[in-house]
Amino acid sequence: MPKSFFRAGLILLACLFFATPASATEEATIFTLWPLIDYRHAPGIDYKSVHLLGPLIKYERKAQEREFALRPFFYQARDEEEGVRLSEYLYPVASSRREKNQSFFQTLHLLEYDVGSRQEGSDNEFMLFPFLFYGDTEEKGEYFAFFPFGGKIYNRLWRDEIRFVLFPVYGQTRKGGTEITNVLWPFFARIRGENEAGAKFWPLYGRAEKEGVYRKQFILWPFYFNYNLRLNTDNPVARKGIFPFYIEEESPLLSSRFYLWPFFSHIEDRQKGYEEWNFPWPLVRHARGEYKESQRFLPFYSNERTGAMHRRWILWPLYLKTELDAGDLVRRRDRVLFFLFSHTEETAVYDGQAYERQKRVALWPLFFFERGNGVSHLRIFSLLAPILPENEAIRRNWSPLWSIYQRKWDRQGSEASSLLWNLYWKERRGDDLAFEVFPLVRYRREKKEIKDLSVLKGLIRYSEEDGRKRLSLLFTPWGFSWGGRLD
Repeated sequence: MPKSFFRAGLILLACLFFATPASATEEATIFTLWPLIDYRHAPGIDYKSVHLLGPLIKYERKAQEREFALRPFFYQARDEEEGVRLSEYLYPVASSRREKNQSFFQTLHLLEYDVGSRQEGSDNEFMLFPFLFYGDTEEKGEYFAFFPFGGKIYNRLWRDEIRFVLFPVYGQTRKGGTEITNVLWPFFARIRGENEAGAKFWPLYGRAEKEGVYRKQFILWPFYFNYNLRLNTDNPVARKGIFPFYIEEESPLLSSRFYLWPFFSHIEDRQKGYEEWNFPWPLVRHARGEYKESQRFLPFYSNERTGAMHRRWILWPLYLKTELDAGDLVRRRDRVLFFLFSHTEETAVYDGQAYERQKRVALWPLFFFERGNGVSHLRIFSLLAPILPENEAIRRNWSPLWSIYQRKWDRQGSEASSLLWNLYWKERRGDDLAFEVFPLVRYRREKKEIKDLSVLKGLIRYSEEDGRKRLSLLFTPWGFSWGGRLD
């Protein structure tokens, strides 16, 4: 839903100043007293916005949608008609989302709750990691756990079921048909299942086997291990090693050998059709084959292709170029010193024709430029967008605090600009133009005719409405009028 507040974008800003009112009561209102307040109201399109103290406090209403921000501490977006509310607290510390039959909250993903109607997508879960876990599953019913004292957990932490008492004294996990019982975890464990048994006395010795599926053994872990996996498939895997001196993996589709892991290795992938040597990793690599080709001599040069991805380093980390060619989507990105400079272009291909989908150029922290869906946007300064360009929450909560200049424009000639949070602002749509340099001058022109010109916030003001012109002085509401029709 938050994206809906930005969907109108440039068009909404232009309508605010240039929409032709149906009556005098629907005329747009603008009041500015920089940097304390910036108030704008356009009844004709049911739009209102208030900015206080520059970018710090914001309220915006567009039809049934509401948006409020106390940057960077709090942000909220609401859709009154849909009954949806999104809130963010000192992002990314905490966030919540409420719908008609569902409520979700999380704090750094350590505290999470999701309660409501399961038919509406709720999981009916609560977690204060790693201490409290509560949930209600359709298959097994309710569960509760208070770590480390005891409890049970379903379908979390990559396990179907977890039970424990005074962890690490006793614990039991289930995944599929395998049950593992731990006593004084991780030192003693027993493995049980259908045609499956095993035990471990870590780190001295461990062994487990499921008939026709796998066999595992280790001695003085991790120094010696011997695994036979996926024995019930067409691609059984044999993996063994004396760590870190020698590790090997052998299967019908893959052979790999590591010497002094991870520095020296040889990999032959028969499924994907390539062969690779590292000597030593990650500095020198050579690979050849249909799926992968690589010539790497870091930090001087690297040229690698893996599937549809092509990556090239020159004087790492000075320059990196990546290209993705997925047929209907081509993406290229050039970077200097990781995020110091970045240039990204995405092109979509339809019926053999290439169309620009997105373009981004950033020089950290000076500026960030992007173009998509025919609308271009430039920000000066930009601290986080070059690093997290896809993160909309960063743009809502943080970017306005340091973007001292912004400009949006489209291919039809409309534009919106703001310097120092509307100390200077300009809006243009075709031949219509409005701008203000606070407190010196404000100007509005429609269809090449001056509609409003104010000097020093009304010390001298010229206006025109329905052909009737007016000149007023010294902030007074009356003045000299001429032309037009007198009622």
